Amino acid sequence: MSKSWLKKLASDVEKRYGKDARDRIFGDLDTINKTNKTHEFISAWFDNFINGMDALNDKEFLQTMMANRCPCGGNDSSREGWGKEIKRNYDKSESLEEFVASMDFGDEKELRGNVLYLTKYPMKSKVTGSCGKGCHCAVARHTNKFISDIFCYCCTVGHTGIPFQKAFGENTKIEFIDSLIIGGKGCTVAIHLPEKHSTG
Repeated sequence: MSKSWLKKLASDVEKRYGKDARDRIFGDLDTINKTNKTHEFISAWFDNFINGMDALNDKEFLQTMMANRCPCGGNDSSREGWGKEIKRNYDKSESLEEFVASMDFGDEKELRGNVLYLTKYPMKSKVTGSCGKGCHCAVARHTNKFISDIFCYCCTVGHTGIPFQKAFGENTKIEFIDSLIIGGKGCTVAIHLPEKHSTG
C-alpha cells in the first residue's frame, strides 16, 4: 500500500469532514509497513476504509476524489503525455474505428457510435480475497466481500479515463460501468469520444 497516496486521500477527507472522520476511515497510516502488509491486515484495513467512505454518504465527492487521486494513473505530466498520444492518434485517424484500432487500451475495446467501452479482465495473483480475486489493484484484490463502486473510480475513471480528458478536454464524459469487486466479470469504463467521420 502506498502511504503517500493514502495520505492524500486522508487529507481530502479531513478537509471536508474533519479529523475524526479521517481517523475513523484511515486509522494510523504510519502503522502500515512491511511487517503488517499481510493479506489479513490489508483485507481488514480495506473493509474499514470502504465502510467508512460509504458511511459518509457523499458518493459524488468520493468518486471524484478516487478518480483524481489514482496513484497508478501517474502524475499530471504522465497523464498529459498519455493524453497527447491519444490526441495525436485521434488527429491522424480518418474515423473513430481507425482511431480505436490504433490504440492499445487493455483487454477489450468496443466502439458503439462515439462511445468507447474499455474492459480489463481479471489478472492472476497469488494472494487474493474471495471477492477481490483478479482485481488489478494491489489493495482491493484482498477484499473478501463485494463493495460499492466508489473505490473503483480510481482505476476506471482515474487511470483509464483521465488521459482522455487531457486529450479532448475536461468536459469529456467518462462513465464507470462495472468492476470485479462490485460483482462484475471485468472492469469497464465508457469514454464519450468527440465525433469523427465514421466508416460504419
